[in-house]
Amino acid sequence: MDLKRLWAVVLPAAAVIGALTIVACGGSAGSASGTFGSGGASLPRSLQGPTVQGGSYNLSTRTGKPTVVNFFASWCGACKSEATDLAAFAAAHPEVQFLGVAVNDQAPDTQAFLTKYGLHYPVVMDPNGTISADWGVVGIPHTFFLDKSGKEQAFIVGAASRAQFEQDLKSIR
Repeated sequence: MDLKRLWAVVLPAAAVIGALTIVACGGSAGSASGTFGSGGASLPRSLQGPTVQGGSYNLSTRTGKPTVVNFFASWCGACKSEATDLAAFAAAHPEVQFLGVAVNDQAPDTQAFLTKYGLHYPVVMDPNGTISADWGVVGIPHTFFLDKSGKEQAFIVGAASRAQFEQDLKSIR
């Protein structure tokens, strides 16, 4: 194969891989904020699984409080960039329950991430991406805002600032 034909195959493939990498980790694709479907999810969200802390978590047994669910991974650069703001946001809102979901991650790496950034809420392990697929997560970080009945009211895709978190928190109060 000559060089010209090789580049005709390699360049488009590299572009696709680069785009998938950005979407898969939130990267520079930016963040978008919005509501699931039209007017929020019609049914309460469900989520259960083992936590990195060693217990188990079942979202359906924890209704009654607004909930913020953050899908992330320790290896994700965009997740690292929002972690400090997310920790400050969570600490400022004890009236809200927070849940992390570690996507395609290893427990020791997840625990190190939580310790480094001072995240002190339950984190469900999603080693195969099953939970994230069930929730329609196509890139991380991805943060959902659920009202006290567990219905989704807003979400943020990509790294967010504390101001963005605060803005979407208004939708579940």
